Amino acid sequence: MKRFIAGLAAAATTVVALPAHSTTAPTRAAAVPFAAVDPVNALKQQFRTGRGVRLVETVRIDWKKNATTIRRKGTLQFGPSGVVAADVVRRATSSRPAGKDVPVYVQHMINVDGRHYHCDVAPASTYLPAGKSCVRAGVDRPLQKWGTVFGDQGINVFEPATLALLLRVSTHRLPEQGGTQYRGTITQAELRTASRSFREMTSFSSKEKDRQERITWRLWVDGKGLVTRLVTRDAFAGLSDDYASDTRYTDWGSKVTVTAPPAD
Repeated sequence: MKRFIAGLAAAATTVVALPAHSTTAPTRAAAVPFAAVDPVNALKQQFRTGRGVRLVETVRIDWKKNATTIRRKGTLQFGPSGVVAADVVRRATSSRPAGKDVPVYVQHMINVDGRHYHCDVAPASTYLPAGKSCVRAGVDRPLQKWGTVFGDQGINVFEPATLALLLRVSTHRLPEQGGTQYRGTITQAELRTASRSFREMTSFSSKEKDRQERITWRLWVDGKGLVTRLVTRDAFAGLSDDYASDTRYTDWGSKVTVTAPPAD
């Protein structure tokens, strides 16, 4: 399977990722009870037109002698059914850049009304026509939307079904500064069954060992049940030695309006 991530390894451009950690299926402990506040219901209550959430993310990918650090910062806009628009700036830095003059790859991604845009890209020659600050993707696909929303993080916590699955398979539930921390592992097969966005983002092997490759995760929710942090770790299925993501979510319910770039 491949995950859309626009920057990795020496080129620090398009990244494909296959969440993996171990080919051995995890042994499930007894289900951990939900917190007093149901995080799934708390998430659904945020799905209001013109409201959203902000995210800050750091990803580190280690592969042989190369290390790539990806930082994302942006805003997601909700509608009645979930995320409807996203505005995210992504910076990828490689320890072994493809060109001596381009140590950092920068991309401003906007997805709104089913359309995807690349803006303020560095180096500009990667996507942008001469004299333009933005360009619309030639073909608009769900892959591009989800790549903007959670492309560097293996799990989409903005899907109620996916969040419910994490809580259900959690092996630890710990008090955490007025909220709760959950921990566990999840296989590709489990995630694919629950997550529409994961299915649309990835191809999938029918081999049993690939189906049981897993992601280790930790999830924090506050006293209202809203997700404040997600940490995941996997091994990139032979394409990396380690792949670690740390995403923090703030300003739930804030007023958000994502707009498309001017037509010209």
